[in-house]
Formats: sequence, C-alpha cells, structure tokens
Amino acid sequence: MNWLYEQPLVVLILGVVLGLATGAAWASTGKRWLLAVFGLVVLLTAGGLIAERMIVTDREAVEATLVEIAADVESNDIPALLRHIYSGAPRVKADAEAELPNYRFTECRVTKVHSIDVDAASEPRSAVVEFNIIAGGSFRQGGFEVSDQRIPRWVQLHLVREQDGRWAVQDYKHEQPQQMMFTQPLSCEE
Repeated sequence: MNWLYEQPLVVLILGVVLGLATGAAWASTGKRWLLAVFGLVVLLTAGGLIAERMIVTDREAVEATLVEIAADVESNDIPALLRHIYSGAPRVKADAEAELPNYRFTECRVTKVHSIDVDAASEPRSAVVEFNIIAGGSFRQGGFEVSDQRIPRWVQLHLVREQDGRWAVQDYKHEQPQQMMFTQPLSCEE
C-alpha cells in the first residue's frame, strides 16, 4: 500500500476518472444517489491527496536523508556528516573522521537514484540505496592533490533506522560510475 502514498498522480487520475464518470452519469440521469456518489468520489480523492502529503514512507524518508547528506557534504559540515552515521557502526565513523578532512567540496549532488530497497522485516529496519553523484572540489589522497575537479561516483549506502526514526549510514562503498553496470544482473533471453 506504500505505493499509494508515493504516487499522488495515481490518486488524482483515479479520482478524476471516477468523478467524470459519476458526474456524467448524474448529469444524464438526474438521479440523486449518483450525485452523492460523485460527492463521495471528490471527498475520497481529496482525502487521498491529503494522506499522500502527510504520510512519509520509508522510501521518502531515505530519499530525504540522501538530500540532507549531499547538502552536508557540499557545505563541508563534518560534524553533521558524522551524525548521519549509524550509532552501531563505530568503524564507519572512524573511517569517515579520517577520510573527510582530505576533501574540500564545492559541489555534491545526487544525479540518479537507481534503487531504494527497504527491508521492512528487519529489526531495526534497513535499506540499501544505489545512486550516482557528481562531487566537485579539492581531493587529497596518498600525497597527491587534485583541485577544482568534478568527479562522478556510483554510491551504495546501507542505511539503518535509528531508534529516533532517523535513517543513518551503517556501511557504504563508492566506485567509478561504470560500476553500476557490473552490479546489475544481466537478463539474457534464449
């Protein structure tokens, strides 16, 4: 049922089609019960649209977390980035504390989200997200520094929902963007 809360266009189209059908039936027959059905369709459509806006699904919360993380990366806010790391992942936090000072970002934006797979059965709830980014800035690694570069990356995050409801990074990896082609199973028809 989550798809219903993520697709307001489906609710709107269904409401318009049913509203037009019941409105036309009422206009051609003049039967009062069809007018009542038309009113009910309008109310249900409005209620569905309001519910869609008010209910935040796990997928929507994960997408919002990605936007927050990208903004924190772009602003070079290391304390904020460290707050996005899952409390049960001290190794990831230590790696981030060691790695982040080597980067000075001028840009970070998510260009394409390939998948968001939420495992609602796990406790705590978890998700795997694969997406592409463009990051710009200065990067130091192994004694070398690259300045004013824009680098595309493929990123995979393993997120876990903290007790306070926030989604946090439990593990991650990033590769060249071509990596996405190698992680997808090939489909061959014979």
